[in-house]
Amino acid sequence: MAFSKMWATPKRRRAEPEEQHVFRSEWTQRYLVVERDDGEGAECLVCRRPIVATRERDVRRHYEAEHEHYEVYSAGGERAALVERLRRGDAMSAVAMTREERAARAGLGVAHLLALHGRHWAEARLVRRCLESVLRETLPDHCRVLDEVDLSPESMAKKTLGLARNLQGQLMARGPTFQAYSLAFDDQGFVGTEGRLMVFVRGVDQDYDVDEELLTVVNLHGGPHVGHVEQVLNEALARSGLAWDKLVGVASTGSSWISDPHGGLVQVLQDRASEARGAVGGHTPLPHCAGLLHMQLMGSRELDVGGVVDVVAGWLALLRTRGTRSIGLKMLIEDAEQSHGGDVNLLCLGSWLRRTKALKRVFHLRRDLEVFLTESGKPRSSDMRDLLQDPDWLCDLSFLVDMQTHLAEVANELRLPGTFAFTIMDHICAFSDKLQMLRTHLSEGDLTFFPSSRELCEQLDEQGHTGREVLASHRYQEALARLHGKLQRNFEDLCAVKRDLDMFADPFSFPVENAPQHIQEELIRMKSSSTLLSEYREETLGSFYAGLPPGCYTELQAVTYRAASLFDSSCLSDKAYSYLLQHQARLTHLTSEEHLHALLRIATSNFEPRLDDLVRYRSRSLA
Repeated sequence: MAFSKMWATPKRRRAEPEEQHVFRSEWTQRYLVVERDDGEGAECLVCRRPIVATRERDVRRHYEAEHEHYEVYSAGGERAALVERLRRGDAMSAVAMTREERAARAGLGVAHLLALHGRHWAEARLVRRCLESVLRETLPDHCRVLDEVDLSPESMAKKTLGLARNLQGQLMARGPTFQAYSLAFDDQGFVGTEGRLMVFVRGVDQDYDVDEELLTVVNLHGGPHVGHVEQVLNEALARSGLAWDKLVGVASTGSSWISDPHGGLVQVLQDRASEARGAVGGHTPLPHCAGLLHMQLMGSRELDVGGVVDVVAGWLALLRTRGTRSIGLKMLIEDAEQSHGGDVNLLCLGSWLRRTKALKRVFHLRRDLEVFLTESGKPRSSDMRDLLQDPDWLCDLSFLVDMQTHLAEVANELRLPGTFAFTIMDHICAFSDKLQMLRTHLSEGDLTFFPSSRELCEQLDEQGHTGREVLASHRYQEALARLHGKLQRNFEDLCAVKRDLDMFADPFSFPVENAPQHIQEELIRMKSSSTLLSEYREETLGSFYAGLPPGCYTELQAVTYRAASLFDSSCLSDKAYSYLLQHQARLTHLTSEEHLHALLRIATSNFEPRLDDLVRYRSRSLA
């Protein structure tokens, strides 16, 4: 089956199903927020913090995380009076905290900030000195308040664990409400944290609110063992109240031990899910999106026909140790160090060159590199310099630079949160067609979509060399064909649920005869309702399905829950990847695996820690 046919989309595709950022007046009493004067989001009446993304779930999460204790004012009159006091700025008279509780809350806030920014716990002392300096000049009578806030490194370490447990507790509370969920496995090697598997979960509840969180981290030291991973995963799912029969899909980096059809991790999960669903859900295999996570890295490796990245990484490593007078090269190395927390080696540089625009900058600085290699005096420098004068190798470099630009475009599209899995199909289908177009252009010598290669060919023509013929050769055609084939293999499992995704995306345009028989009657009933059609056009996709009359479309909603819970992006794994690379120096010196897991949970979580719950738990434990 042709790839383009495989990914054919329905005639009408609903726009991105991101919730509309429109403030609702009823939120003021429900969540204690008001609309900002500039109309850009909401403002909390209690802490006066802005909430930029004004979706109800964002407003509700802030309220539940920070101010849920105001639920004691539940009666209508009490609630209205509370709102009026908060409007006047009288927040403390509503629910007063003791002096000790406020100090404990402040310490937790500092620990949370240190964790988010990858800073050492000892830096809390610097925070204290900064605060003391400010208070001494502005509010000298309040300097003694800092003596009540414990900011010692030992206290910060304990608070970090407490924050992580609080976030995990929120996931445990949400887990049983999920109607369906999917898992994502990221075993990408990170400097300082190699040999670990991060497992993310994406679940959807009956209101079609979607949560994506870190489920657990599995230690793979000694090599990945599927049995061990399954055991740890089973314990994590049980802790979070997630049943195996609600698992509907898997995303991964596409590693062989995960994707192996004979005993790989995905195969084991498929067997467990099928066994759990046996009596109620049949034995439909779990769809597996291999390569969804870190797709730009995978694509870059497939297209690196001349081993370009390893060679350039070696140059930059030499450049970092020898130094250079070139401003451009100095800035290049500074950017690499900044992106990796100052600890840069070949693995760091290779990953950095594959994920950013850095390789393009190397291409434009190749003359400076040639000068540097000439002056370095290293025995192998002449061989390195010869590559920069080799037309074939330069074509390899320019080809990879141009293709990385195209890969970055599709990676950015797959990185957008707040969408659903059917958008993956659109983006991958478009990129697949684009690869075919690029192959045709290259074979014809048309470099319209290869600006770096076009620039190089113009220079080679002036020097009497040929460039277009090299770029039109079979080696680049084969590289594009390999990537096209890998995309087809990695995402072919979505074909098994394509019908469900299309029906979920646009039920009113979906042909009834293409739907499963047990859903056809509900689909006909929905299509005949002008009221539901109007709501579908006006509401977001999740809001539309959540607002269906209870008990009327149960079979259809079961399908849409599964479609909504499939992983839609690599946003969460990229967030973890960036955190690990930028703070690797800090993470490699951690003495506890528990603290590493805690920092990863805090850095990636979409929940806000409920500081008041932590403070009250501490107060009860000391009582």
